Amino acid sequence: MTPVLKTFILFFATGILGTLLTSHIQAGEVPPVAANQQSAQRIILLAPSAPVILEINLLVDQADFRSISNDYIDRMFASLDRDEDGVLDLKELQSIPAFGIQRYDKGTLQARLKRLDTDPVDQRLSLKEFSTYLHSGQGSAFRIAGVPSRSSQVIELFRKLDQDQNGTLSDAELKASPQTLFLFDRDEDEVLNLAELRPFDSGQSNTASQSPIRQTKVETPFLRLDHDRSVNKAIDEILKKYIEHTNPAKDAIAVGCFQQDRQNTEYLQEADRNTDGFLNREELFDYLQNPSADVQLQIAIPRKQTFRPQLKFLNKTTNRVNEVQVVSSSKIEFHIDGLLLELRVKSTRHLLADNVRFYQTRFRVVDGDKNGYLTEPEFMQLNLPGIEYQKVDKNKDEMLFVEELTDFLIKDTAEVQNQVVMNVTNDGKSLFEILDTDLDRRLSPRELRNSMQRVKEYDGNRDQALDHSELKGHFKITFELGKPELFVFAPRTAAMSMQQNMSIPRTADGPRWFQRMDRNRDGDLSPREFLFDQALFKEYDTDQDQLISPAEAAAIGASE
Repeated sequence: MTPVLKTFILFFATGILGTLLTSHIQAGEVPPVAANQQSAQRIILLAPSAPVILEINLLVDQADFRSISNDYIDRMFASLDRDEDGVLDLKELQSIPAFGIQRYDKGTLQARLKRLDTDPVDQRLSLKEFSTYLHSGQGSAFRIAGVPSRSSQVIELFRKLDQDQNGTLSDAELKASPQTLFLFDRDEDEVLNLAELRPFDSGQSNTASQSPIRQTKVETPFLRLDHDRSVNKAIDEILKKYIEHTNPAKDAIAVGCFQQDRQNTEYLQEADRNTDGFLNREELFDYLQNPSADVQLQIAIPRKQTFRPQLKFLNKTTNRVNEVQVVSSSKIEFHIDGLLLELRVKSTRHLLADNVRFYQTRFRVVDGDKNGYLTEPEFMQLNLPGIEYQKVDKNKDEMLFVEELTDFLIKDTAEVQNQVVMNVTNDGKSLFEILDTDLDRRLSPRELRNSMQRVKEYDGNRDQALDHSELKGHFKITFELGKPELFVFAPRTAAMSMQQNMSIPRTADGPRWFQRMDRNRDGDLSPREFLFDQALFKEYDTDQDQLISPAEAAAIGASE
């Protein structure tokens, strides 16, 4: 038996026995789900015409996904349990932080304990009751991640142009786009490229290992509904997006907005407690705690067990969901308001072993003096993202052996896989791609001035404004356990970065003098580029759009 295998077995056995000896409750355990209790993960999709509620019965190793072990909960519970009796009494509860969960954090300490103490009711808080509380507050077992499929999709052009931050682009905002984006033209060549428009994070060091795409979060119209903060965020977005359904004060949404093409609206009517036809913030908050599902799915993901991941379409309660197609046992497709949703579930079980094997091989490569251990300079060559030498060198002897590295990798990878991730990729066009008509990965003055005409065909609800979901018509959604850093980004990411510096050919249209004056090679001459008298520019600019086109330049020679 190899030393690495022995270490792996010892690590695994120690973790299991330690849990069994210290407590009869498993780490991160949550209360068993009763037959009448909802345990699904709820997601709201801000679709073009109205919100859509997705309800996902999410299983990991055939158990509720929230039962995945959580080291953070373990450590916090142990720090509060000062007498180490496996429960938290009223005195120990004084140190529990408030996570802003309205239904738990109100009132006196005794009142909080009464609400949290559910199974069993014994005036004490067990680990599983404490775990339920933290999962409600942190939503740590599930997250949604927007993933760019092309480098131009990291450009937050929509946010930059949305001056009033209401989640839509009006005609006025599009018309003002040349002036709005003027400050981003850092090289003052009158065109905007990807580098100038890309979000810039000054807190990140500029190293080769850090990709600009990797650092950027891509917005999606999918929002979690799993704790108070996420529900309040969803309410803010609903009131901004569906402004045509709000009351005059813009602080309540019409019940009819949620009722569109629904087969049963009784529950929605009950949510409107004052029967005014609108859901105000309080009513909307209560409703979104347990909303009626428009689509119900079931997902099973393997973690320690061995089986194929499964994805099932259980039910739909709205006619807005159509063309449901079961592609395979792990992939389905359907349409909502013209949006194509392509969902699949993947297993990442093999990544733990792959992660360990990769860095074990790297260990032998970077061990330059072949003495069997790594010094700190040698360790840096492993390129472990964000990991310090001292964190891996457990005995602090400044000699990192492969067994220490393996122990760290196993623990680090296992922690990452304590979370289910919903990766959302937009395969439709971004606003940048729509406006970039000549496909040179830049925005010229003419392209910005024509922005109003370009986006009109994407205004699906014809409200004279453009929102994110109208731009993005095809979503590829993947459910999987969290990945180690080594496997987070696809290999094509590097190619996406390389494409940003593509050379722009010289303008081929128009007379020779026109081509030479067109210094930014955008196919037009601006007043700054025109080297002759500005009076001549105004004469040659026959349509008075502040640009001389190749056709206008050619007409000059023809007239002479």
